[in-house]
Order: sequence, then C-alpha cells, then structure tokens
Amino acid sequence: MKIKKYPETLKIDEIYSKTFDIYNEEDTKNIIKISHALSSEERIDILRLISKKQYTLSELAKILNLQPSSVAFHLKILTDANLVSEQAISGKKGVKYSYAQDSMISYIIREIPKVTTFIEPFKASIPIGNFSRIKLNGTCGLASDKDVLTYDPNNLYSFNRNEIQLIWSSESCLIEYLISNKYAFEGNIENISISFEACSEAMGYNPDFPSDLTIFLNDIELCTYTLEGDYGDRYGKFTPRWWFVESTKYGTLVNILINNNGVYLNEKLVNKSINLKSLNLKEGNNTQLRLEVKENAENCSGINLFGEKFGDYQQPIEFIVNYEK
Repeated sequence: MKIKKYPETLKIDEIYSKTFDIYNEEDTKNIIKISHALSSEERIDILRLISKKQYTLSELAKILNLQPSSVAFHLKILTDANLVSEQAISGKKGVKYSYAQDSMISYIIREIPKVTTFIEPFKASIPIGNFSRIKLNGTCGLASDKDVLTYDPNNLYSFNRNEIQLIWSSESCLIEYLISNKYAFEGNIENISISFEACSEAMGYNPDFPSDLTIFLNDIELCTYTLEGDYGDRYGKFTPRWWFVESTKYGTLVNILINNNGVYLNEKLVNKSINLKSLNLKEGNNTQLRLEVKENAENCSGINLFGEKFGDYQQPIEFIVNYEK
C-alpha cells in the first residue's frame, strides 16, 4: 500500500484541488469510489475526526464505539477513494498506522473544458482569369482593365491570366476553377463561403434580362442564382473609363455559404440536401468550382463575370473556409 507523508503543517498556498472530468473513464471510476466512500454515516464520522488530527485505528474504534474490524473496513474504503491516507509511526512493537484525511484536498467534479486551438480561416482569392476550363458561346470575350483581349471563343487560353478582368458570354457557358484542397485537412470545417460579382449579358445592357447561373462544387450542384439583368446605366466603381459607354459596367455580388445545414444563397437557405459532408472535400488534390449557365436553363442569357478592376466590388472570386474552434 502506498504511504503518503505529509508535513506537520501546510501553508494555505499548498492547498490544492483535484478536478475530475465526467467524460473521462478513469475519472468516472474515481467519482464512483468517492461517492461510495461518502455514502456511510460512520465514514463521515471518521472524516470529521481525522480532519482535525491523526488517530490510530484503535483510537477511532474507541471514540466511535465500533469494532476495530468495522473501522478497518471503513478506512479501507476511504483509503481506496484517496480521502484518507496512511502514515507510518513508530511503536514499541514495530510500526503502527495512523490515519490522516487529505483535508487539504478539495474534490471538484465537472467537465474539463477541452483545449481549443484557433485555426486561421483559409482564404483563396482567385483571379477570374485563372480558369482551368472555359467554354463561352454567342457574343463573348475577355477584357483587361486596359483593353479588350479577344472576342474569339477559340482563343481564350493564350493571354496572361492575371490581366483578365472581365469575362462575358451571351449564351450558355461554363467557367471552372481549381483550388488546392489542402484546407480540408487542416481542421473541422464550419463553413465555406464563395463570393463573386456577376450579371447577365445582353446586347448593350438591359437591367431586366434574367439568366440562370448554376454553381457547382466538385461536380455537385449547389444552387442556381438568377442574375436579374445586365447593368450599364452608370460606370462601376472600378470600371475603367475607356470601357464602352453602351455596354455592361457592373454586376451584383453573389454570396454562397455551405455548412452542415445546407447551402445558403445571399443568406437564404436554398438547398438542405447538400452539406459539407456531401462535397467529398478530401478526395483528390483539388476542389473544383464551376459557374455554368446551362443550355437548357429557363433563362439562358449568359454571364458577365467581374474581376477586382471591373465593376462595383474590388475583389476576384473569394473562396473562404472557416474552421470549428
């Protein structure tokens, strides 16, 4: 049996507490032992006595008017629960044991808060020209903040991608981006948000010209947003002044958020059947983001997609991952 030795006196700053975590298996066993030890009036009486001074077994038996065997039984339970400790003392006939309660120890039973680590959000700012795949139809093209780059749908890959600040297509189209999915292994994801500026594509411009834009992640359809019109009644805050007066000049900001409850479009829950788990974010090496106006869309009026140097919002496509704490 382990022998604990205590000094004759303890300073107040040496008093300590033992905290048990009710979700820890070993701590739960200790809680049961302590609860059992405190469930007897005789054992409570022993604790009252030895909280003030040390006693031998025979002394306790005499004071409590109990058989030594009964006192030994109770002391065993108290000792097993670490509410009582033994200390060897010298006697004429060898070593005797006296009992001293750990009266300086207070036991606190509660859930121990788990240590949390704050993980910085993952942020990918994707230039609109950094597409991995693109298909434009009808009247279409690319522009930088200085000039039109091309009107040719077959000549979309031959430019400095970082120069592209506007992509337009008047009919069905798709633009796809790849994002390294290293973020998926950094921690438990709380939500993913995607934002970009866009509008439909009309001849000149037309504020009442809807187009159904569908957003995909890893080939999974998140939602469809109806771009209500093509806006050109004024210059966008960041649209260069050389840009054509009778053409598209700004769009609206589209915000998508995916969490464990579903998909939100501009803060409104629009798809409960898709959540973070559905997206298979840890598969492969990349997350695939696709913006598409389908050929069979009810409103198939293309897209204008704006970079940070065109339109009203000084941002490219923003892909942000927030983690649980």
